[in-house]
Amino acid sequence: MRQKLLILLLITSYSISVFSQTQQKFYYDSEWKGTSKNNAEFYRVFKTNENGDPVGEVKDYFISGELQSRIDGASYIDKYDDSKSIFIGFSKGYFKSGNKEFEILHDKNGQVLTHKIWYENGNLRYDATYKDGDYNGLFKTYYENGNKAREIEYSSGVLDGTWLDYYETGKLYRKFVFKNGVLTDKFFIECDEFGKCQKVFYESFANDENINDWQLVESEKDYKSSILPEKGLLMETKTENGFRQTINIPLSLTEDFSIETIIDFKSGEKNNGHGLIWGFKDWDNYYYFYISANGYYLIGGKTEGINIEIVEWTESNTINQDYQRNQVKILRVKDKMYFSINGSLVHSEEFYGFRGNYIGFSILSGKKSVLFENLIVKQDLESSLVADNNTNSDFGDWKGNGTGFFISKDGYIATNYHVIAESSEIEIEFIRNGQKQNYKAKVIQSDKFNDLAILKVDDMSFSPFSTIPYNFKTSITDVGSNVFALGFPMALTVMGTEIKFTDGKISSKTGFQGDISTYQMTTPIQPGNSGGPLFDFDGNLIGVNSAKIRADVADNVSYAIKSSYLKNLIDVLPTTLDLPNDKSIMNTTLTEKIKIISDYVVLIRIK
Repeated sequence: MRQKLLILLLITSYSISVFSQTQQKFYYDSEWKGTSKNNAEFYRVFKTNENGDPVGEVKDYFISGELQSRIDGASYIDKYDDSKSIFIGFSKGYFKSGNKEFEILHDKNGQVLTHKIWYENGNLRYDATYKDGDYNGLFKTYYENGNKAREIEYSSGVLDGTWLDYYETGKLYRKFVFKNGVLTDKFFIECDEFGKCQKVFYESFANDENINDWQLVESEKDYKSSILPEKGLLMETKTENGFRQTINIPLSLTEDFSIETIIDFKSGEKNNGHGLIWGFKDWDNYYYFYISANGYYLIGGKTEGINIEIVEWTESNTINQDYQRNQVKILRVKDKMYFSINGSLVHSEEFYGFRGNYIGFSILSGKKSVLFENLIVKQDLESSLVADNNTNSDFGDWKGNGTGFFISKDGYIATNYHVIAESSEIEIEFIRNGQKQNYKAKVIQSDKFNDLAILKVDDMSFSPFSTIPYNFKTSITDVGSNVFALGFPMALTVMGTEIKFTDGKISSKTGFQGDISTYQMTTPIQPGNSGGPLFDFDGNLIGVNSAKIRADVADNVSYAIKSSYLKNLIDVLPTTLDLPNDKSIMNTTLTEKIKIISDYVVLIRIK
């Protein structure tokens, strides 16, 4: 009897639990707003308890009856606006065909942790992870053919890492690198569908934060400049003298480039010039392309204070007169310069090299107010010159590696600029007294133009060397001289972290396209060799290994920056270094030289 009573009580309890739940059915339109059955695109079926709270699984259906989604659970469901509903666990959505459409994982508070979306053909369309409602980690989108469209690195909603855009063919379109939400360089990379790439500077004056450090003039009596968010840089002058606003944008004289802006004349004297200025070093060295509001243009410059008038004031019907906007652009292609206004070519000229890296805007003279809406600078990348920074490696948390070498007893190290250009953290590794040593390092000085950088060990436990056993040679090495390189090629991928030796000959005293700062040599180098030392067979340092020509372009062609250019960088350090001048290894065998010098060559890892 007692057993029957227990069973009866259990059945009664179960029945109360079941009958206290109520099945609900809500109808939604195509935007998931509550609506009537007659206007619905979807309907939802779920159960609620005696308090009206959702209980158990939630199912959504197309109005035609096919399953649209299954949701593990919900803490709140809004009948009128589904965006206010709070779901828990997985939400898995489906096309009418039954193929998976999306998958979302929510935490216990309804916050999204992961979100994936698929195309109906089964290929992934969207893949993101979140933290506290913000993007965190990798955000990826894909084309319907399966190729990646975009990949962005976030840290708690802030851009922090690489942003990559791709064409539908899978080829790279754009590359940006961010640190804490800010671009790490003035330039980003932009490529066409045939693989030709340019570095691009784009100033849109989107806000008043002045992220590119324009030297704005706010308190001068006769001059004023200010950023008008989403409009441009406004320059105003109340004097007949010239007025410029420029920023440092380094360009290579060996590669093609373009500079352009949109000019909006606001008020003042119409028969005086305003426009682009580039190659500015000082008022004795610069070039300009001016237009006037009454329909004329002027092209010229100065070199060592000597006026160079390329085109005198010339009337042109391509100029929008008075208060209309005008696009002004210069384009360098090989040995020619092209000048255009509103897309129409107005002049071409031989290319003249310039001496400064400042680019921007100028008012030649006259009391006026001019708005410059943007500044776009593009330069071709050296497509056949392959920099050897192994940036695509995935070796633990380290993203790339290069090589460096000690240039002083107290821990100063030379390497290439491109090895450390995008680094947030640097670690070096070398052998000392037969033991592997690892230290943090920091950048002390860099020379982007000559691709050089000087680091210093950033660790109090580092003990200075008693000597650096090689000689720092700055005189030119002859063609035909035997040379050897030491380095760590592909150390984070296939070749390992043991130092590698290669040798060859100096084949030219000038490098790529006649560059006088580098040697051309036959010494084989690979990705990761960058920044390593180049020695002659007497043990003299003669260069810093930097790049090579791709094998499909030319065989056995590599380059090293001459040691004299490294000496120039060392000379501008805030402290004086005693450079190595030890010739004791000169008469040893090559094998012995390699053993001795190798202990002073370092593997550089970057994050």
